[in-house]
Amino acid sequence: MRRIVLAVGVSVSLGGCSYGDLLNTIPASNSDPYIPSSPPVAVVAPPAREEMAFLQARGCSGCNEMQRFYRYIHADPDVRKSRIPRNIALEEDDNLAKKQWVDEVRTAVYFSKQIRLANGQSLFELITHCGKGWDSPATQATLDLPANATPGFSIQYLISFKKYGQPIGLQMRALFKRRGEQLIANNAFAESLLRNPDFMRVNGLRCWND
Repeated sequence: MRRIVLAVGVSVSLGGCSYGDLLNTIPASNSDPYIPSSPPVAVVAPPAREEMAFLQARGCSGCNEMQRFYRYIHADPDVRKSRIPRNIALEEDDNLAKKQWVDEVRTAVYFSKQIRLANGQSLFELITHCGKGWDSPATQATLDLPANATPGFSIQYLISFKKYGQPIGLQMRALFKRRGEQLIANNAFAESLLRNPDFMRVNGLRCWND
């Protein structure tokens, strides 16, 4: 990846603002239009038996299948060691709501290890080594139980990069659906991650620490 070195004098400021002050992050848009490819772009990742049992039980609340699934998720050392952000919206809520949110965030971290990108790395590696880490509480994998379709998960990743050639951050939204053995791209950026090995350049991004 090409590195850009911005020559900024240590004692020089622009209108009283340092380079660090300029590095605000543009949030991801919620309204990007998206027409899925046909067939959809997906990676194959066979579910563990704990996931299968949980989904076959239709995401039952408080049942043994749920408890075994989330214990399985938390037992993964990469998931367990990943530092998730604070969720200010839940600071005043009871422990049950917080636990549910933590389970959903860690499930998203777990699935990120199984999403293999077009450049050969995993989404987990992209977020931890090139993005800003798990910095958004909106990164979650929530149960998706359609009435007449296979149960699964709706997965959202909000990933902070830098905008190529500019001293600002740029947050990107990557959406996926878990259906059976597939993790399916569900927005344009997720599709780009799976299709194009040069997705960083195509989307005008560079790594957060570059």
